[in-house]
Amino acid sequence: MKAQEITKREPAEVNRVQQPETFVPAADIWETEEEVILRLDMPGVAKDGVEVKVERDMLNIHGKAAAAPAGTALYCEQRVGDFQRQFTLSEDLDRDSIDAEMDAGVLTIRIGKAEQVKPRTIQIRSCN
Repeated sequence: MKAQEITKREPAEVNRVQQPETFVPAADIWETEEEVILRLDMPGVAKDGVEVKVERDMLNIHGKAAAAPAGTALYCEQRVGDFQRQFTLSEDLDRDSIDAEMDAGVLTIRIGKAEQVKPRTIQIRSCN
């Protein structure tokens, strides 16, 4: 099958709106030498609509995506309702350095690496 043979098809009935009880927001995870960065897509979710907690080795993110303004939805792809996402934190991450910010519907969580796992340069001394 060639790539040009794959097309997206819209359902015949586009006025139907499905709202699951709980959904999992999409997430991207990056790693640098200093930290791990998580970015979760949360369109329409306010900062007050999200709670980020650390419990033992688990990072828990949950909240509620509010429904759209009044009116009849003709077609909806954005999720509304309760959401939840969990990530297991390794011992290499510093739980005390976790920082979170919400900007333009994207929740960014930064978790610093523990000092013992950060790369460091070893100075070579001379033997005189």
